[in-house]
Amino acid sequence: MVSAETTISWVLRIGVLLSAITLIAGVSLGEPILWLGALILILTPFLRVFFAALYFLLHKDMRFFVITLYVILILVIGSLLKF
Repeated sequence: MVSAETTISWVLRIGVLLSAITLIAGVSLGEPILWLGALILILTPFLRVFFAALYFLLHKDMRFFVITLYVILILVIGSLLKF
């Protein structure tokens, strides 16, 4: 079985790589593609925390699952309040 750290590191790597490719393509294809690249980069940490929460839920570690849900809540509130 793949460790949680490995899965989470791949989520981060793929998110940053996909964002970089999209941003580079956006230079020649236009502003909407640049915005998409920026959005992918912003959503990458959310996915990292989501996969951590999923890992803790699957391993029935409710204490850390609740903590990661709290972190997701803070990230969402922070994004909505534009901090």
